[in-house]
Amino acid sequence: MAETKKAKDDKQKEGQQHSTLREYYVTTVVMTIFALFVTTYVVHPMTVPTPSMEPTIMVGDRLLIDKFTVRNSFLPPVPGTPEHEIRRGDIIVFKFPKQPEVLYVKRAIGLPGDTVEIRSKNVYINGQQLDEPYKVHSDPNVYPADPSHFYIGEGQRDNLSPVTIPPGHYFMMGDNRDDSADSRYFGLLPRDHIVGRPLIVFWSYEDERDAYLRTSTPEVLKLYAERVIYFFTRTRWSRMFRVVR
Repeated sequence: MAETKKAKDDKQKEGQQHSTLREYYVTTVVMTIFALFVTTYVVHPMTVPTPSMEPTIMVGDRLLIDKFTVRNSFLPPVPGTPEHEIRRGDIIVFKFPKQPEVLYVKRAIGLPGDTVEIRSKNVYINGQQLDEPYKVHSDPNVYPADPSHFYIGEGQRDNLSPVTIPPGHYFMMGDNRDDSADSRYFGLLPRDHIVGRPLIVFWSYEDERDAYLRTSTPEVLKLYAERVIYFFTRTRWSRMFRVVR
């Protein structure tokens, strides 16, 4: 009788253990699917490795990207949900046209139908000079236009012949005008390359300027070790939860 009761107790415990494991498994699967859905269609973290958007966005800023209200042509809007139409001056995250697996962040300067021109570092839209309080220039030199090339070399950095933007394309530029690889070099951005727009800086760490070039395993391990060791002293606390605009 005692053995029968013990066997029943053991069987009950085993069933409880299986039930607990099953609950953990189901919870893990559900949370994984939910996380993938959120990062694919709603919000996604991104690290900024280059200074092309300084001082608006710094090297080492970690951003949360809104992928829900800014959709590309492959993601039609969900009825009843908010949608953000890209406006001039919006900061946009997009796939680099020449290397789609790499994300870039720049400001939308020219919209479909606009004619963009650059004269001595100043941007003109449809013949009118654009007011750009966000831009900076680190190089006082002005390169002359080079009519023999398009989007190649420094001849397009400070002077660019008029370019009319066709439907479904944008002219993107970095705020750090003299240190930004943007539409002056790679051309117009197709609408379907847009990923989203940055919302806030959720963490900012003062990485070295060449941190993104460290790709070998020892270099990456050293980089992560430095972030742990210098977390408190190199974190830019004043930039935490700053709205990006």
